[in-house]
Amino acid sequence: MCYAKKILLYISGMSLMWSACTKDFEQINTTPGLPVTTGIGPLVNGVISTLFLKGQEQAAIHNEYYYPVTQLGAISGNSGYLVQNGALDIWTDYYATLQNLNLIQSKIDAYTGDKVRMDNIQAITYILRAYKTFRITDQFGDMPYFKAGMAFTNATDQFRPAYDSQQRIYEDLLSQLKWASQHLSAAATTPSGNAYESLGSSETLFNNNIGKWQKFCNSLILRYAMQMVEKAPEKATPLIQYALSGIPLIGEKEDAGMWPQLLNNYILTDSRFWAFSSHKFVRMSTTCWNMLADGLTTDKIFDPRAYLFFETNQAGAWAPLQPGSTLTDNRNPYQDKRDNTPEDKDNAIYSAFNYYLVRDLYYQPELFMTAAEVQFLTAEAYHRGLGVPKDAARAATAYKAGVTSSVKFWYYIARNTNVVNDNWAAIAPPDPTPAQMDVLMNNPKVAFTGTDEEKLNKIYAQEWLSFFREPWLAFNLWRRTQRTPRDGNPATYASFYRLQYPERESIDNTLNYKAQEQAMGGNSTGVKVWWMK
Repeated sequence: MCYAKKILLYISGMSLMWSACTKDFEQINTTPGLPVTTGIGPLVNGVISTLFLKGQEQAAIHNEYYYPVTQLGAISGNSGYLVQNGALDIWTDYYATLQNLNLIQSKIDAYTGDKVRMDNIQAITYILRAYKTFRITDQFGDMPYFKAGMAFTNATDQFRPAYDSQQRIYEDLLSQLKWASQHLSAAATTPSGNAYESLGSSETLFNNNIGKWQKFCNSLILRYAMQMVEKAPEKATPLIQYALSGIPLIGEKEDAGMWPQLLNNYILTDSRFWAFSSHKFVRMSTTCWNMLADGLTTDKIFDPRAYLFFETNQAGAWAPLQPGSTLTDNRNPYQDKRDNTPEDKDNAIYSAFNYYLVRDLYYQPELFMTAAEVQFLTAEAYHRGLGVPKDAARAATAYKAGVTSSVKFWYYIARNTNVVNDNWAAIAPPDPTPAQMDVLMNNPKVAFTGTDEEKLNKIYAQEWLSFFREPWLAFNLWRRTQRTPRDGNPATYASFYRLQYPERESIDNTLNYKAQEQAMGGNSTGVKVWWMK
């Protein structure tokens, strides 16, 4: 089966689950030295097109570091991948995108007439800026932001921007999200009777559905307010209160992500599968397995997600690898020869991630925010009394809804995926029965019982597990709480707190880089980002 298909020049964008986008991304190709002008619409579409995960980002950072750091997975050997390669991938992509975001903002600012007409476009721009920037600053910490991405102005004093504190960046982005939440309008006309300006077919994220933009925006406020609540409760608490005040949030069957089947059958290139097949060492961790089963035999599995997340080894056994173990498994169970012989796992000793889960480029989405995450954040807020009165019953309801949503989500994926030669839908287990869900919910590791501290740990554990294919969010949760499940050597990756700035920053932005390096005590992975305890 050939996955080296030519990527279509025009593809559709990102959407909420079960809502198709029909219009196309545009890539603006420029010739050096020739003037180029473009409108807001194509620029917005260009920003949306950068939301795809990068290849090195997945191989060198997710698989080599975030999975073993969070213990959602383990690695069974030395891949040779360098975290700096992935960091450079993320860094350069972001700053190219930031320049386009700033250019969009300059065009909004230059708009004359009834400014309210631009409210929806302004709000969408704020949301895109926030989503993109939060992901970067969460991984690096302080970074050039307020004066970065301004090269299009040709002002030479903007070419080498100073580093800004993560705290200031967070406060600015959350302020913009709050504005966006309060100014998005599905009305046809402004209070003055003028029609709202629209991005039209260029808006391929939610296809001009303002209600979906509102849910995404409000859910992001909840996520990032909760993320900084330990460090800045006075700033975070009112935002959590606002997010849980009854405004619309992402709900069931509204999981936000890029769904290939809804992107005009776009193929997500082969970067997802390449990240596993080229890395080859990602394995099932004992930590994750212990949250899915009470033993090593199939009859000990209590969480139906076990069958979707992992597979047995070549010998047909469930064989997890303990984090920090020096045992190795140099076999590669992710080779595409399995398209024709799925049972050939290259004699792998330890259980790999489910081959169909990492092979599918045709249906499984690249996730950005799920209904399950919203429920777990809600459960934590009510359990701890953050922004809302402490309410054990509402916390329990949200917690159970989060677990149920995650299970249903992954079974929906498995039961509907047909990856041509690798037809997961044809062999995936049937949806869990009510009796199976009862077994899951009543297992002592999952049941919402025990002391307040034990219940809080269960919220974190299930949220962590729901991030199985969003390891950057599991990394955030681990750093924020230091209470996600751990096993094996506790010192393994214990002080991996951030990505290092790419080496080219020391060349391209020397003075500001050196000042930042000195201020933080070195460009080290052991430096905590601002919102960590």
